[in-house]
Amino acid sequence: MMLARQKSMLAMVTVCALVIIISTLAYMLAAERVGREHLAPEVSRIFSEMMQTAISHHEDDLPMLQSMMHRMTQHYQVPEVALYNRDGERVAHSHTGRDIVLYPPLLAQLPETVPAVRYILRGSSSELVLVVRNNVSLPEFFYLDTLTTSLVIMTISTILVFAMYVLTRHWQQMPYEHLLENIRNATENTTDERITIQAKDPDLKPLIQALNDLFWRRNQRTQHLKTAHQQAERARLRATRLSTETRQMNEDLAREVSVRRSIEVQLKNTQSLLDGILNAMPSALFALDARNRIVQCNEQAGEWLGREHAQLIGLPLMPLIPELEGLELPDSPAQSPNLIKTERLPVSSFVRPMVTDVLTYPLPAGQQARLVIRIDDVSARTRMEEMMVQTEKMMTVGGLAAGMAHEINNPLGAILQNLQNSRRRLDPELPANQRIADQLGLNLPLMNEYLVQRGIFQFYDHIQSAGERAAGIVANMLQFSRNDHLQKRDIRVSELIETTLNIARNDLAMRHIDLELDEQIGDLTVHCVPSEIEQVLLNLLRNAQQAMEDYHPEQEPHWRPRVSIRTSKRLDMLCLTIEDNGPGIPADKAPHIFEPFYTTKEVGEGTGLGLSVSYFIVTAHHQGELAYHPSRGPHGACFELCLPLLDMSPA
Repeated sequence: MMLARQKSMLAMVTVCALVIIISTLAYMLAAERVGREHLAPEVSRIFSEMMQTAISHHEDDLPMLQSMMHRMTQHYQVPEVALYNRDGERVAHSHTGRDIVLYPPLLAQLPETVPAVRYILRGSSSELVLVVRNNVSLPEFFYLDTLTTSLVIMTISTILVFAMYVLTRHWQQMPYEHLLENIRNATENTTDERITIQAKDPDLKPLIQALNDLFWRRNQRTQHLKTAHQQAERARLRATRLSTETRQMNEDLAREVSVRRSIEVQLKNTQSLLDGILNAMPSALFALDARNRIVQCNEQAGEWLGREHAQLIGLPLMPLIPELEGLELPDSPAQSPNLIKTERLPVSSFVRPMVTDVLTYPLPAGQQARLVIRIDDVSARTRMEEMMVQTEKMMTVGGLAAGMAHEINNPLGAILQNLQNSRRRLDPELPANQRIADQLGLNLPLMNEYLVQRGIFQFYDHIQSAGERAAGIVANMLQFSRNDHLQKRDIRVSELIETTLNIARNDLAMRHIDLELDEQIGDLTVHCVPSEIEQVLLNLLRNAQQAMEDYHPEQEPHWRPRVSIRTSKRLDMLCLTIEDNGPGIPADKAPHIFEPFYTTKEVGEGTGLGLSVSYFIVTAHHQGELAYHPSRGPHGACFELCLPLLDMSPA
């Protein structure tokens, strides 16, 4: 920030510079006006008189006139001169060469906008017109000299202003230097209790009075500080005694705090360990008070209920899990809780419905909570037990089916073989038959016609059809007892589905059924027996076709039968979903569809082995899964076939 004296000096220099600049501009404007209004017309007039004199004596001497005109253009205010005759033709012309030539060869061609001063010169025999162009601007040397003079004046003025500033500054500092010397002398006298400064300059009297008041306040403050120092010294001695006593007390408190801190750390570690144990348990734990409100619960409980476990504290448990109302929990503080164990209790109020085991046991008296409820998810175990029971059934029925199949297969083979031999013995084209008929005098073609007329061959066809059907039933029964006798190989899922659909279109009445095939099947590969998996898929498609054959829902007048095949990946399994929009499977019959010989069809229409054989092929031969789910639509059936993937990348 600039000081006041510096600002004043800068202001003086600026004022001087402005005065000089304004004076220079006024001088230049005045000189330009004099040149424009006086000098230029006077020069033109003098030049015209000189030309008049020359023409009067030497009218025909054009070189002499041209020379005079050339000398005229040497003047800085006459850049161009032209001489025209009576016909307006230019007879002589001269210009400086620095400016543009404005005067044309004919006077009539001279524009009105071109500046010119015309003079009529009369000779002895003719009249001439002298045209002079005046330059009213000042010459460059005039501006240069004026600017140089202004700079010199400005420099001298600045030096004088600076000298005056230095002298004025010296005069101003003299009283303050005397005052500073008096203050220094007065403050060096430490024995005097009151410092007084004297000065003769009347301008400094207010400042000196203020300094004297300041020194007086300083002396008063010094006295107060001395008194306060003495009091502080006495307080310090007293504080020293108190600090010794306080130090001893602090040491005792520090030992007690250390002990308590150690206990708190142990309690926190114990609490953290207990919380970790509770939260690590796969069971849901609830600690309830006398009014069955949640006092504490673990993270698993909050996850199953779809909330943060900390938000469950203080809430009643029964509205959250209504299925626990049948456990006969105490509903008042007067009742004592008992040990209650409930197995396979279905709970649908969780985020995911599950089958649970519930254990309720009381806590010792005097606790904040009086009852603990532990809920274990046994859905997987229940499904495993059901699967084990189903597998045991399949194995038992498989052994029984193997024995029955072997016992039935022998007489069935004899029946079909004897039927074939009977057909051959009645064939009139066989030479042996014709020879025996000739020996007996029997007309074999007439006998063959008799058998045709009586429908004997139709009976044979029925017997053969029934036998082949029985053979198919025996083959399905033998499938239960067989191991993986066929060779497994790697095959693309798309190839499996395409082969199955080709068989279904040829053998089943599926032309009127809309097939929706997932376009994202890709080229995923599975390791399986292709014929067995094709048999499973064909059984599922056959069941869908038979279910929708006579189904026409009244609530959907534009209904058309539809079967959709979709694929999805689940961990390391490839799942094929076959879904139809038929009537579906009733809920009471769905748990039994994979049992052998269980069928919902009329007697004689189904054997009850299609789905059971398919289930056995998928689970026992291929270590896969076959499950039924209700359709996502308003009706229909959905089967999910899962097989292990060979490679997750495209082949």
